[in-house]
Amino acid sequence: MSESGSSLRNRLNLPASQQDLWALVLSILAVFLLVQIGAPLIRQLEFLDPKIRDYFIGMSFAAFPFILDAMKALLRNVRLPEQSRLEETAAWYVTGVVAGALLFAWNQFVSFLAWLSLTTFAAVFPDPSTLNVPEDVFVPVQMMALLVVILPLCAVAGVFAGMHLNRTTRSHVARAAVLAALFFILANTMVNWVTNPEMTGAMFSLLLAGGADGLRVMVGMIGVGLVILGATAAGVIISRARRERQLGEVVLALRRLSGERRDVLVRETLLRARALHAAEGVEPHASSSEPAG
Repeated sequence: MSESGSSLRNRLNLPASQQDLWALVLSILAVFLLVQIGAPLIRQLEFLDPKIRDYFIGMSFAAFPFILDAMKALLRNVRLPEQSRLEETAAWYVTGVVAGALLFAWNQFVSFLAWLSLTTFAAVFPDPSTLNVPEDVFVPVQMMALLVVILPLCAVAGVFAGMHLNRTTRSHVARAAVLAALFFILANTMVNWVTNPEMTGAMFSLLLAGGADGLRVMVGMIGVGLVILGATAAGVIISRARRERQLGEVVLALRRLSGERRDVLVRETLLRARALHAAEGVEPHASSSEPAG
């Protein structure tokens, strides 16, 4: 077998470690964003050859192995420490569900604010025809406007959720992150089913019928899940790079102490940390002060 064939086979192997899994997740997310955001932008560049504009999506998928290699190299350069087992913290299926529930609650809050904004706009322009925009175009534009607000804010929350998962999950942090994304999608689907059964039923009908419309629905659902999973993976990687894995177990151990003993231990820990900062030449935070006695 040729060297290029062997290289391609190595790229397509299943992830052998959590580092490879995070590289795969981030690579899939990068290709998805490249197709969803880059393709419309490329089509607007009229000076490019029409064939290049039409083949951009195929070129994006063809670039996936190279993006995956770049992600693996990037994560190797980060030098993430090995994952330790935190015996006193919760199992992955517990923290995963909790993180997914918190992400879902944040999503509902952001969605409410976005809906309130659109409702205010609709009160000023109750008739879409006054904007010279057909209704079949106006409604999808409204949905896209909602996603432009909701998805980035949920992605930011996903980063913090990933950092929290790395500090509070006993083991198998990757499973907790995947479970959080799945729970997020499932909870949103159930709420949409209860609040708007007609639209949800139509969406599932398109999904079951297949075709181009069903494919768009599937890509949309998978895309939302990938954004949340990618953001959560980024949070886990950031937390691991900052060596925060043990902080959750330390906080849990402190919470089990009585109030007075906890204050004494926190005071001693702060004093020791500041002494280490002084020895290493690290400037103390401007707002830091000695804890109350």
